[in-house]
Amino acid sequence: MNTPIVKLSDKDLESVYDPSEDSFLLIDALEADLEVLKAMKPVMCLEIGSGSGIVITALAMALKKHCQCYHLAIDINVDACKVTKKTAAENLVDVDVAQMDLLSCIRTGNVFDVVVFNPPYVVTSDDEISNGQILFKAWAGGTNGRKIMERVFPKIPRILSNTGTFYLLVIEANDPEHILRVFMDLNMVGEIIAERKIRGEHLYILRFKKIK
Repeated sequence: MNTPIVKLSDKDLESVYDPSEDSFLLIDALEADLEVLKAMKPVMCLEIGSGSGIVITALAMALKKHCQCYHLAIDINVDACKVTKKTAAENLVDVDVAQMDLLSCIRTGNVFDVVVFNPPYVVTSDDEISNGQILFKAWAGGTNGRKIMERVFPKIPRILSNTGTFYLLVIEANDPEHILRVFMDLNMVGEIIAERKIRGEHLYILRFKKIK
């Protein structure tokens, strides 16, 4: 799975999250599942909070020759939306981009076969979530670092196809085992499929599917 070329200017970096180890771990996890994803032949793929667009672009590049798939990236940050569109174009794939707050404008109806989410996960005060600087929204996660991602969790079963897969990046402070239990209550089974320790953080990738 090729890593996309991402070109962020100094101006971009003032408001858009620069790809880091969390982005690369998420790409590695998708690569490990790539044969399964190809066999699934997804029709609709979604990334929530695309930032630079590196993850959704990597997925689109990997699936390009294997299925006709529609890729959608959403972000609350208009600058991130522009950069995501540019990243996709520079890597010769089509990704539609929409500016919205999490899933606020996504209709329910079990339509997405793959959903990917690298949420704001850093443990902060709740006040930092409402900080006026747009870049704060890329990482400030409030209490337990779960304040933002927990707004998304109940909606995942309603937008994910019955055979679809949801990939979520979290850190140890978010309590991955708690999150697995939350999804069990949503009739979804999850597991830790990848992890990496970096600079005082322990990153995890969780993968969820609906219980049939």
